[in-house]
Amino acid sequence: MDKAERLLETACAAMAQGDPEACRKALESFAAQVACEPLNPEAQAACERQLARLRGLALSALEGLDSARAWLRELSALLGGLDVYDRSGRQRVATVLSARTQRF
Repeated sequence: MDKAERLLETACAAMAQGDPEACRKALESFAAQVACEPLNPEAQAACERQLARLRGLALSALEGLDSARAWLRELSALLGGLDVYDRSGRQRVATVLSARTQRF
């Protein structure tokens, strides 16, 4: 396994652990590595498999987030809104559910 493939494996592990920042850093390192040292055909095939795996992980994470947002919207509609209180229990902040996030 060469360095580029290890970087993609690190990116996959970070995505599976829910750490998008570590995943982004690994992908940036991968891009820099490939720019400095092009992949041979064998390494390219291995990296393509890792990239396909990473894409699957990212899509699964996105589906999970979409499902959680849908559940929160449904809960909010049933309860008449979701409010957040500070630790003292006095200050209220209305929660706004943002649109679908697409980072990867």
